[in-house]
Amino acid sequence: GLPIDKHAALTFTLDDGKTTITIPANGTSGTATVTAPDNVYVGANDPIVKSIATVEGADVDKFEKLTLDKTEVKTTVTDEPGTPGNPGTPGGTNEGDLVKVTITADQTSVAENVKPTFTVHVNQPLDHDLVVTLSNNATVTIKAGDTSVKYEHAAQGDDVYLDSGEISLGIKSAVDIDGRTFENLELGGAAKVDVT
Repeated sequence: GLPIDKHAALTFTLDDGKTTITIPANGTSGTATVTAPDNVYVGANDPIVKSIATVEGADVDKFEKLTLDKTEVKTTVTDEPGTPGNPGTPGGTNEGDLVKVTITADQTSVAENVKPTFTVHVNQPLDHDLVVTLSNNATVTIKAGDTSVKYEHAAQGDDVYLDSGEISLGIKSAVDIDGRTFENLELGGAAKVDVT
């Protein structure tokens, strides 16, 4: 039969049908790089599982007995350093995927009998609904796949004790609707509207 290190190049295809590993002529090993799945949630990474599906090459039929070990190989995917539960280097920065929630006013000023509107933003579409609690304890929900939601504030004139001035509205919290923890959650500052 053909010696293990005396052959033409061999190309192995993994079970995903896309990843290939080439062992060069007369070699005994080869490597391939796959991209790990990435998401914004803590501990929600699926493992990478691969196995050999097929082999091709000019000398495949020359081996006395070429048997493919199709046992699955599993690689665990962890969160980036600095995320909750994976602190990394003490004093280091959080390298987790950033989820930033901000609020903006849709107008710079309103009359006291007009309801000002605000927009709550998230910096990327998420896989699940995001429930945001505002500084006045009102809640809004940014739906999965969306990046913003509108909020209508009560008119200042609805409060007999307040006249002209300013309405300031911030973000108190932002949580995944199913309780998943974000790797790196950042809340922006308050938005303000002048009341005339």
